Amino acid sequence: CRLLTVNSRMTLPLSLPAPLSLRISPTIADLAYDGPTTHPREVDMPRSFNLCLALAMMFPFAAGAADHGFVGFSTTDSLVVLDLDAGTPLAPSINLLPEANYPYDATILPDGSEVWICGASGDGIVVIETVTLTVLTTIDLATIGEYPVNIAFDATGGTAYVSSRDNDAVVLVDVATHTPTGVTVPTTGWAGKGRVRPSDGTIFIVEWYGSELYAIDPVSLLVTPADIGFNLWDLAIHPSGTPLYVIDRGTDQVHVVDPDTLTVTTSVAVGDDPWGLDITPDGSTVFVACEDGSLVSVIDTATNLVIETIPLAADADPRDVDVSADGAFAYVPNGSVSGDDGVVVIDTATLTIVDTITVSGDSNGNVIAVAPEPLSGLIFVDGFESGDTTAWSSTVP
Repeated sequence: CRLLTVNSRMTLPLSLPAPLSLRISPTIADLAYDGPTTHPREVDMPRSFNLCLALAMMFPFAAGAADHGFVGFSTTDSLVVLDLDAGTPLAPSINLLPEANYPYDATILPDGSEVWICGASGDGIVVIETVTLTVLTTIDLATIGEYPVNIAFDATGGTAYVSSRDNDAVVLVDVATHTPTGVTVPTTGWAGKGRVRPSDGTIFIVEWYGSELYAIDPVSLLVTPADIGFNLWDLAIHPSGTPLYVIDRGTDQVHVVDPDTLTVTTSVAVGDDPWGLDITPDGSTVFVACEDGSLVSVIDTATNLVIETIPLAADADPRDVDVSADGAFAYVPNGSVSGDDGVVVIDTATLTIVDTITVSGDSNGNVIAVAPEPLSGLIFVDGFESGDTTAWSSTVP
């Protein structure tokens, strides 16, 4: 995603799907675009102080990336590619050994061209090209980034931030060369799951099974810790940049956190042993995979209340969830269940299970990626005075 600063009238090259609905925040005006994918648009909108136009603004996906999902299976140390349109797995699976032994995270580049899978026991990363669906390269993190558990890309896709549990650090990797930059950012505890805020590049990382949330400045790499919970595990960032939603496995809650003050504003009780979570591109709904509860808790971000509890198979142990780029479906690996393992597909509008993609021969799916990260960006419209109007134009290629 790109971060653009807009003043008055400018023409911006944006890659946007059609039809498209954009909402200005604060709520001043609405724009609906139902035209062709190439069309100059001029939109009259009120001026306001630091208006923030929140866009589901994605890089053009690499061919083949938008309709594929990638599931890591920890018992077989394999990656299965899903055809999301057909609802079927593609064979054969991809061997992740040795670098991605025990796959712990899978993340798609912002431009959709690659998916990176880190292996907690393999001390490395396997990079898959999403067009050819083959291994492009591997990255060895031994000694500098042992037990990697999370991969987060900056909004440009130029830098990867890899959380190393055993080195108590975040390792910076150059995406173009697939090599560590030599820079590591120490944390005061085990570095765990995290994501990058596209609006300013701040990296938010939780302390693995600890109480602290870390905010890392992308320029100075200064780490600001805050004690916000008990056994923190994963987090998601609202597309607008605030708030954060942080899983606490110690309390079976999702903490809603102000990212600027690193304080908890409220906490939402969810199912037993929450592991993974994701938020819809419009920011309205958070899906939380709860391992021991064998269910998915659904949070309405407007009210911070659980609006639905979606039960999975009684022996399911879901540990991750990823929402599609169009926000239509949430995909949840069901872990290790009786019979074939697979991925549960949830309709985000009806909050019901509409499909289960079964996978034969691969066992214990625990990570999934179906949409690039980070998916959303912000355009800031600065220097406007309240009550005035101006014309803002964009050329949509």
